[in-house]
Amino acid sequence: MHKPFILALSLVGAFACMCLDGLSAQTVKAAEKEFPTKPITLIIPVGAGGSHDLTARAVTSVAANYLGQPIIVQLKPGGGGAIGSEIVAKASPDGYTLLFGGMGWSTTYPAVEGRSKGPDDLTAVCRINYSPIIIACRPDMPFKTFREMLAYAKANPDKLIFANTGPWGAADLPWKMIVKQTGIKTKNVPYDGGGPALLAVLGGHADVIGGLISYVHPNVKSGKLRALAVLDTKRDGSLPDVPTAKEEGVNVVNLMWRAVLAPKGTPRPVIDKLAQAFKQMTEDKTVVTMIKQFGDDIQYLGPDEFGKLWREEFEAQKELGKLLKK
Repeated sequence: MHKPFILALSLVGAFACMCLDGLSAQTVKAAEKEFPTKPITLIIPVGAGGSHDLTARAVTSVAANYLGQPIIVQLKPGGGGAIGSEIVAKASPDGYTLLFGGMGWSTTYPAVEGRSKGPDDLTAVCRINYSPIIIACRPDMPFKTFREMLAYAKANPDKLIFANTGPWGAADLPWKMIVKQTGIKTKNVPYDGGGPALLAVLGGHADVIGGLISYVHPNVKSGKLRALAVLDTKRDGSLPDVPTAKEEGVNVVNLMWRAVLAPKGTPRPVIDKLAQAFKQMTEDKTVVTMIKQFGDDIQYLGPDEFGKLWREEFEAQKELGKLLKK
């Protein structure tokens, strides 16, 4: 075959590839512009009935009004949040599979144990809100205050059963901090999320829970739980008579956020469209009313601001984990 002919074929091939690349880029941009064209899946990596389940369902109940498509909530519990997080991290980065992230499985667990998925594997879309951990017990326990609980635990080593929300999760980390500061010895039992942990306490299988206001508050009001302390710098407005742990002599503060996360590599236009839609959802009067009924508020943060905060917390949790393991 003559060299000029070979050269001509090569040039034609190169031109065809360039055209295909151009068409591919145009197709991607068109898809980003039209997003979403089908329902979106939001995975919650813990069990039903906890604060993340309640909050996610409240917020996404109006999703179609702002995205033109519904958001379908799916529970994928297991591994302290690692299973659901892994599913999202491996999903196509197109915005159609999202994770409802939490401080425990999206920050502490990957930072301290290297399990679950954190900011190296996922991308921030937005923070929905955050709330403090409430230490509460069954009303039939022989103590009525946080100080009395500590005294009981010291007098009865390994008798008090604490129900946590998973390894290094929202309740596990602060309880470890309380144990380290006070020297008490307890049984620390992990469950796959706040819902299962709550059921364990209500069912008499555990004595104390570290839970979020959204599911602790209604059970305190109904008399099914007794609130002992709030792990915040100030008392919570929905439970004004409950002291902070610091007021009770233990300096532990722990706030649990709820956020929407996407697979790494999700295009920025898609992230921005999702973030804007979630902002509108959190401002919807129906959603605001539902969240307030849980005893919570909305504290929205966009992808850049929350992404920076998430990374800072991730690095801080690494150091805290080292201290608690000593």
